[in-house]
Amino acid sequence: MKLQELQEMIRLKEVDAMLLAGLENQKASNNLRFITGYTGSFGFAIVTPTKQFFITDFRYKDQARQQCIGFEIIDIKTNHLDAIKDVILQENISVLGFDSLVRYQEYADYQTLGVTLVSLSNVVEQLRISKSQSEFDLIKKACEITDQALEYTLSLPLIGMKEKEVEVILKSKMLELGASGTWDRFIVASGPRGAMPHGMASDKVITGNELVTFDIGCSYEGYTSDLTRTVAFGTVDPKLLEMYEVVYQAQTKAVEAAKAGMTGQELDSICRDYITAKGYGDYFKHGTGHGIGLDVHEGPRVSQANTNPLEVGACITIEPGIYISGLGGVRIEDDLYLTEEGCIVFNQFPKELITL
Repeated sequence: MKLQELQEMIRLKEVDAMLLAGLENQKASNNLRFITGYTGSFGFAIVTPTKQFFITDFRYKDQARQQCIGFEIIDIKTNHLDAIKDVILQENISVLGFDSLVRYQEYADYQTLGVTLVSLSNVVEQLRISKSQSEFDLIKKACEITDQALEYTLSLPLIGMKEKEVEVILKSKMLELGASGTWDRFIVASGPRGAMPHGMASDKVITGNELVTFDIGCSYEGYTSDLTRTVAFGTVDPKLLEMYEVVYQAQTKAVEAAKAGMTGQELDSICRDYITAKGYGDYFKHGTGHGIGLDVHEGPRVSQANTNPLEVGACITIEPGIYISGLGGVRIEDDLYLTEEGCIVFNQFPKELITL
């Protein structure tokens, strides 16, 4: 179905074909994977309104034949540009669309193909927004692993450990639980570092009487999770407890309201208006959420910039936060699947403040 939808989009864009490439460019490779099923690191697809070709070399030809169902597999004999050009000549392609995520050098190479190039932005990404049942199941599993890894890690005596040491424990547990991989970097932001929305794990030691924010995730067969929880270690400043309650209420209200058909702006406003009404609007500067799937960050956006209705089957995050420099920060995040009636929450890890 996804291939047929892309072929219809190619017709509407009035190009003869679209070229998708996987050259160690993760976001572009995920577009290629979504359309073809290919998980290797070197390959190219040319899709016309009626045909589809997959081009790779001897290292991946058996893998391509197994994964790229319905594609004609073409072995590269000299170099990939010659193989692409052969398909272009065979299919009389004069206007070639290409994934706008390609790097400049790739684009420069495509300029030698003797065709008119047309950048196609968000064509595949739009098809990726509404998740199938199989995609739902994979995201759900990734979220289960992430929940379990955090639960295990918080059962350990973390006070006195460096944030980086905690990061290693989380990653190792995710892999032990069956994750295909983890993010390169986790956010483990303790004490005043919690005021950094992207406070990646550092050499700071976790002490008592402070909040620690964990923003973590893994992949399961290519699909990702994205979980944030803020935990208290010992007795913390009452101002931080107040901030936590505001974020908790804002996040809960948004999750309860979330459903397909409302705009990203409307959903964002539920969090933003509540936090502003409580006097913390100046300390919540990022969007409320984003889509997840093959990429940790993909469409749709849950922000003031998105005035489009959220699609049935979209998987999104809800992650409001408050950050005050010199004091600390709070963020709470769940992953959701949107339906016409509401949403399904993937994460089951408690959101009420945990004090260790």
